[in-house]
Amino acid sequence: MLLGFSSRYEKVYQGSVLDLIAETVKEALDMAKLEPKDIDGVITTWLPWIFDGTLAIGFPENYISEYLGIRPRFTDLVQYGGASAVEMFYRAYKAVKSGEADRVLCVIGGKGTLMKKQLREGGLERLSEVEVLNILRNNPFDEFIRVYQDMDPISFYAMVAARHSKLYGTTDEQRALLAVQQRYNANSNERALFRGPLTVKDVINSRVVSTPLHLLEITYPIDGVLAFIVGKGTSQLRSMDIISYGDAVWPEFFAERDVDIVYTPTIESAKKIDFNLNKIDAFEIYDAFTIMVLTELEDLGLTEKGKIGKFVEENDLTIKGNIPVNTGGGSLNMGQPAYMSGIIILEEAFLQFNNMAKGHQVNGADYILVNGLGGWNTHATTLVIGEKR
Repeated sequence: MLLGFSSRYEKVYQGSVLDLIAETVKEALDMAKLEPKDIDGVITTWLPWIFDGTLAIGFPENYISEYLGIRPRFTDLVQYGGASAVEMFYRAYKAVKSGEADRVLCVIGGKGTLMKKQLREGGLERLSEVEVLNILRNNPFDEFIRVYQDMDPISFYAMVAARHSKLYGTTDEQRALLAVQQRYNANSNERALFRGPLTVKDVINSRVVSTPLHLLEITYPIDGVLAFIVGKGTSQLRSMDIISYGDAVWPEFFAERDVDIVYTPTIESAKKIDFNLNKIDAFEIYDAFTIMVLTELEDLGLTEKGKIGKFVEENDLTIKGNIPVNTGGGSLNMGQPAYMSGIIILEEAFLQFNNMAKGHQVNGADYILVNGLGGWNTHATTLVIGEKR
């Protein structure tokens, strides 16, 4: 089902985003031994400003198809924010199973660094200033919500971390321990942007960006693209299926929900997963911030709500441990391509399943759970991938 994949991640990519896409797609096609004419489906996503610095593109799926010389009979545009890559994989799988397409190319990413550059050139420091000026709207009630300039989305997840600490006593040190364990994994991954020794004390001593989150608990935005092809036919890759799938959409602004902000939509998507979590060999968990991983692991059911701090202390989440989590170091150490960590965790699942994770391979990675979150905890997609027997 997975015929080929490739990625390019750079701190700042010097070419155009279309060059970046073309290079990455060619590598994925080469792995699949296909040409553009063989592709009959295209799925992508698009975030304002983050793709290539523009605020709007009318038809992103057509835009990319035309540049690559593809004439698809099936297209889809997935707007799950950070969870989009994971959702795209499922939709491509479903399109091939239903016969809507034979070989679907999924492309996701962009040059997120352009937004930061253009904000500064425009005399602005934060995305929230754009939202206050009503240039970009994320919510029908933005004029009531965007009264103060926050550090969107860092401020939101800082509130989640503060709330979790207030309700359950989760400490800064327990969140920092998660960062330390992911760094351990990154130190064996030659593609990780951030490598080297890291201690709980290092994390705690890094500057506070938004109370209580420290700098080393927050992912670093980079440029990058992931391309993968799902379809019929032979492949050099291991036969892969989606064993179980669940998703959830919470459209309400978080202050308007009837659940506490320490819960994520994963608590709903995980209920649709029909698989024994004790049989999972590796967990790839959306990790733009340490608190995201902790709340997702709770919502997946690995421990009770409020007990994740002790869980992290009592378990080894590294690649040598009893519950491997974010085996390549996650986006906390790889960087966050185009503000979407789902790219990193999905590719890591592909690598692990195919025994291609050089230096950070988990032995016997037959079943991998991938959990994507996006849009300020408005979307969740949970997958278990493996080989049907």
